[in-house]
Parts: sequence; C-alpha cells; structure tokens
Amino acid sequence: MDENGPLRKPFSYQLTGMVHITKQNPEPWYREGLRFECIRCGRCCRSQGIVWVSPEECSAIADFLGVSQDVLIRDYLLECEHGFVLRDHLDMSCVMLQGDRCIIYPARPHQCRSYPFWAEILESRDAWLSEASRCPGINRGRLWSFRDIRERMLK
Repeated sequence: MDENGPLRKPFSYQLTGMVHITKQNPEPWYREGLRFECIRCGRCCRSQGIVWVSPEECSAIADFLGVSQDVLIRDYLLECEHGFVLRDHLDMSCVMLQGDRCIIYPARPHQCRSYPFWAEILESRDAWLSEASRCPGINRGRLWSFRDIRERMLK
C-alpha cells in the first residue's frame, strides 16, 4: 500500500492472498460480511498501480469499444513480460477513466470488478477502513457475505 492507496495487483496475487486468508484464518475478520456499493466516482481508478488484462478481457474490451485488438493494444495497453496492462495517464489515473467515469465499465477487467475485495484490502479491519477513507462506496449499500466476497475474488 502507498500513500495513495493499495497498489493495483495482478489477479494471481489476489488469488494467492485469498487462499492465504482462507487457509490461515478460516474465520476472517469480515466473516459477517462487508458493505460495498460502487458509486462510480472513479477514485479507485486514480491511484498508482497496475491493472492486468487477460486475452479474453482484451477481446471483450475491444468489442465494447468497437475497435480492433491492434488498436486497443496500441492506444490503451502496454505489453509486458506477463501480458498486457492498462496504460495510465500522466497523473497516474487509468487510461479508461474519462472525468469520473470508466468508459469500459460493463467490460472492465476482473481486477476492477473485484475491487475492493482484494487480498491487501481484506488483510485487516484497519486496511479496510483505510481504503474506506478513499472509497465512498465502502461500508454502504449491499451487504456482501463472506461467500459473496470469495466468489467475487475467484470469478
């Protein structure tokens, strides 16, 4: 975590974290569930970090934007050793953020869909509350059960 919030981690990290949480602590601190409702404010898209995009997600995003995968890769993604990541603007916000809105919200990557249920945010109540100071959707809206949270992380 940095002063701007948790670094966006690759999905494999989230899975590893979830396995660690459930094996090490079958009764996590959030066993009664957590409240979260995305209000589409875009704050989670403005922190330093990396959003990994799978080949399937590349295809879905390109289709949603109505562009070829070549155009998607050229204009919106960076290729790295382990695949593709979304580019950031100079201010570190996600390239898919325009104003306060994600332009690919219905087709956004799993990593974005699973926020705020990331291993580093669920690590402790303090980490959750720290993230809540940045995300106005945390601790409001729908009550997500432990099972809901686990399923959202693993989808």
